[in-house]
Amino acid sequence: MIGMGLFMAFIVVLVYKMVTSPEDALIDKNYYEKGQAYDTVYNAKQRAIQEGMVPKIEVNQNGLSIVFSQPADYKLICKRPSDSKLDRQFEGKLAEDFTIYIPKEDLKAGPWKINLEYTINGRNYLVEREITMP
Repeated sequence: MIGMGLFMAFIVVLVYKMVTSPEDALIDKNYYEKGQAYDTVYNAKQRAIQEGMVPKIEVNQNGLSIVFSQPADYKLICKRPSDSKLDRQFEGKLAEDFTIYIPKEDLKAGPWKINLEYTINGRNYLVEREITMP
């Protein structure tokens, strides 16, 4: 009887934690909106490949560098799969060397998912990669 009572208490605590948890880090907040915009995202990814506009993405001991072939406006979203509190976002226009440089201090060591949206000559492109910071 004591064992069954403890087991039932355990189940009640688990149900309470599931119901009162604010959100799940594995579920995207804009799930439905992203589903509706799937064609736009897919076309931007394919356009980057077909037009040869995929930048060179390199990770080394100093940080992350992304080298473009020409000027662009960009939005770089870095997501940490294990902790959404570490997610970072960078945006702006490229400098004269056409490079985005993120020092290693800005991204904790370990796996990251990067989402790079950029515009060159009025055309939108998208590149997604998984990287591991040293």
